[in-house]
Amino acid sequence: MNILMVNWTWHPSGGDWTYVENMSNLYEQAGHRVIPFAMDHPDNYPNAYESYFIKNRDYRQLNNGKWWKGAGFAAESIYSFEAVKLLKKLLLKVKIELAHLNIIHRYQTPAIIKVLKEANIPIVWTLHDYTILCPEGTFVSNGKICEACKGGKFHEVIINKCKKQSLLASTLACADNYINEYLDYYSLVDYYICPSKFLHRKFLDYGFKPDKLHQLYHSYNLSQLPETPIKEKRADEKYIVFVGRLEKIKGIHTLLEAMKACPEIPLKIIGDGTEMANLKAYAEQNQLQQVSFLGKMDKTEIWPILQLASFMVFPSECLEILGFSIIEAMLCNKAVIGSKIGAIPETIIDCKTGLLFEPGDAKMLAEKIKSLYHDEKLCNEMGMAAGSYIRALTNPEKYYEHLKGIIPVLN
Repeated sequence: MNILMVNWTWHPSGGDWTYVENMSNLYEQAGHRVIPFAMDHPDNYPNAYESYFIKNRDYRQLNNGKWWKGAGFAAESIYSFEAVKLLKKLLLKVKIELAHLNIIHRYQTPAIIKVLKEANIPIVWTLHDYTILCPEGTFVSNGKICEACKGGKFHEVIINKCKKQSLLASTLACADNYINEYLDYYSLVDYYICPSKFLHRKFLDYGFKPDKLHQLYHSYNLSQLPETPIKEKRADEKYIVFVGRLEKIKGIHTLLEAMKACPEIPLKIIGDGTEMANLKAYAEQNQLQQVSFLGKMDKTEIWPILQLASFMVFPSECLEILGFSIIEAMLCNKAVIGSKIGAIPETIIDCKTGLLFEPGDAKMLAEKIKSLYHDEKLCNEMGMAAGSYIRALTNPEKYYEHLKGIIPVLN
C-alpha cells in the first residue's frame, strides 16, 4: 500500500521529524511504501518525489522588516495553491491509499485535505502542536500560557500580538484559523492521533468529536539509534544535561537561575535558539563556570553525551505535548527532572522515573538537582526504571497494532 507522508520538512527538524522518520520506517517494515510530500530544502534527504515538493519559504521575513518579500507568499501560508496543484499532479502519478499528515500549517496548509478527501483517500493526522486550537500554536502569549482564543476568539492573537510579537504575523495566524474553521477542513479528517492524554483532553475540551480523537503515545524504533562506542566514564566526569531549543518557554532561564545554587554540578546545554546570547551573558554575569554551551548537535553527537550524563533536566514552562528529549534520555536509562506541566508527568513519574518540580520555581529545581545528583544509587535506580517504562510506552509493535485497530485500511 502507498502511504502519503506529509510534513513541512523531509530532514531532521525537531521532534516532528523524529516521529515522521520512526513512522515511515514502521510503515515500510510492515510492507508499505512511503511517499513523501514536503517542502523543498537543501538539507532534505534524497527521494524520488522531491519534484512535487512545495518551494522553500522562510516565514521569518514576515517579522524582520522585509514585509514586501513576505507579502508575496503570505496568502500561500493560509491556502497553498501550489501545494494543491502539486498534490493533484502527484495523485495522478501514484495511487495513494492512506494520507498521514503531520505539520502542515503555513506550508502545505489544510487546503490539501479537501484534495485528499475528493480522491477518497483516508486521512490520519498526528497532532504535533496546538495550531488548530491556538493561532500561535503553543498556547503561549508573550512568554505566558494563554487560552484567550478558546471558543473561536482567534482575534485575541492580534490584540496580544502573540505570534512572534508581530502584528503582521499575528494577523496572518488569526486569518489562517478563521478561514480553516470557516472552510471546515478539520471535519474532513478521518482520524486524529493524540500523542498524550493531556493533548487528547485539550482537544476534547475545545469541542473536537471524541470518535475522531485517538490517544497513542509516539513509538520509537530502537534499531534506528546510532551505535556509538561509549568510552569508560572517568570519576571526575560527572555532569547533568539539557537538550532542547533555547527559548524562554523551554524554561532554560529557570534552569540557569537554579544552577546558581549548584556551583559544584556541571551542566552541559545542547541546543540553539533565540535566547543563546542572553543565556551566555547571564551565565557569565553570574559566574556559572560549571555551565557549558555546546550548541546545536546531531543525534550521533548527542547520544554519547546523554549516555554519560547523570540525568537530564527538562524545565519547560509551556504545555508540552509529549517531549522527545525526555523519551530519548530515558532510552539511555537516564532519570529526568522535569516541570509539572502539560504531558511531562505522563513520562516522568515522580520519584520513579525522575522528579517533578513546579514550572518556573528555580529554588525547587535546584533542590531536586542537588538531591538526585548527590544520590548516585537513587539516580541509577530511577534511570533503570525510566528505561523500562519508556520502552514499554513507546513500543513500535504495540503502536502499529493499535494503529491498525484505528485505521481499517492498514489491515
